[in-house]
Amino acid sequence: MTEEITSQAGPNDHRAVLVGAGEDRQMEELARLSETLGLEVVGAMEQARRDGVGYVGRGKREQLGELVRDLGAGLVVADDELTPSQARVLEKAAGVTVVDRTLLIIRIFEAHAGDAASRLEVELAELAYRLPRVRGGYRALSRLGGGGVTTRGPGEQQLEYDRRVIRDRMEHIRKRLEEEKAAREVRGSRLRNEGPPSVALVGYTNAGKTTILNALSGERRSTADRLFETLETVTRLVRGTPRGAPSEGNGHDGAVARPDFVLTDTVGFIRKLPTQLVHSFASTLEAASDADVILLCADASSEKLAEEIRTVEDTLRETLFVSEDGTQGSPQEMVLCLNKVDLISEERRRRLAASYPGAVLISAKLLDVGGLVDAVNEALAKSRVRMRILIPHAEYGAVSGLYGWAEIHARRDTTEGLELDVTLPKPHVHRYAHYRTP
Repeated sequence: MTEEITSQAGPNDHRAVLVGAGEDRQMEELARLSETLGLEVVGAMEQARRDGVGYVGRGKREQLGELVRDLGAGLVVADDELTPSQARVLEKAAGVTVVDRTLLIIRIFEAHAGDAASRLEVELAELAYRLPRVRGGYRALSRLGGGGVTTRGPGEQQLEYDRRVIRDRMEHIRKRLEEEKAAREVRGSRLRNEGPPSVALVGYTNAGKTTILNALSGERRSTADRLFETLETVTRLVRGTPRGAPSEGNGHDGAVARPDFVLTDTVGFIRKLPTQLVHSFASTLEAASDADVILLCADASSEKLAEEIRTVEDTLRETLFVSEDGTQGSPQEMVLCLNKVDLISEERRRRLAASYPGAVLISAKLLDVGGLVDAVNEALAKSRVRMRILIPHAEYGAVSGLYGWAEIHARRDTTEGLELDVTLPKPHVHRYAHYRTP
């Protein structure tokens, strides 16, 4: 347990009983989340129907109270985000503090946030969660840490003052994050214009993304078996022949069989990710929206492999591939990587190869990444289009949009306009299609 939790915890507050309701229950994952935060899961209770008053029905709430007392638990963890009134009803029935899934994940993110931007994102997510709950009566907010946001204001009602302070702090954080985003865009524009192509590493939490980053780049970042071990984005250059890959050519023509590319590790996805964190951590996924290729990593040994892949794909569509007018954008080239094949049988490996014919099956732990690099390079080759365009002088503003993500090979001023020889990422080709020349 973290220091924040234990500072106000009783002797049994590390012992937790899990409770889940509704059809989309994720009890095993909830147990892993609880254990990641240092809680000891001593029992669980489930109900197929979700109750609007107390999350589970009255009879189940009575059983929950008995279970908590019998097991000597000091905490109840719910598998969904609870309304303030649901939390109060459930807490009264259980006789102990109730924590919902959203607050649990926020606390995990808080414990793992390593840089200033990540810490600001976590604080913003928590404030968004706290705002409708400032009326009080939900002891889980203080029991799981946090607090210190509000103070009493003379001459004002406490509730109004508390909410105003939280909103002011949220606005301040948003401004700081916007400044950080602008700085990232400047840095990213320079790198995209001058550097090698980029690959974004995305996937379900604990799928082995950081192990892949280490295997490809020679890094030694932490790969502890914990959910959300990586929060901030980490970018590394992958040389043409990475550590663990065979040194011979990959069968393609050309002097350089495996060119350099930039690989960025991003925050892991999870089912039922709280809305506050989907929006707050969109900045950590910007690398995926700007990348030439998305490398989707999944745990081949997971019993819920298909569901985890679908969760990542759905979240990407919801957070990244939507244009300003609300329409669905064109995703980049994507490579599916099924990691941890050293943990599965040959029979399962054959079934996965048949079910996912385009996937690359590897064990990053065993540095078995040569085939993955080949697949990434093939995707990079497909992800960009070289074309000649002529932009009229009257539309010269369109030229500025090229800098940062297009590779400009040559430019020449003509009487008709500016003639350019460029290589564009596929999702952006349509923007300049009407300028194309033979």
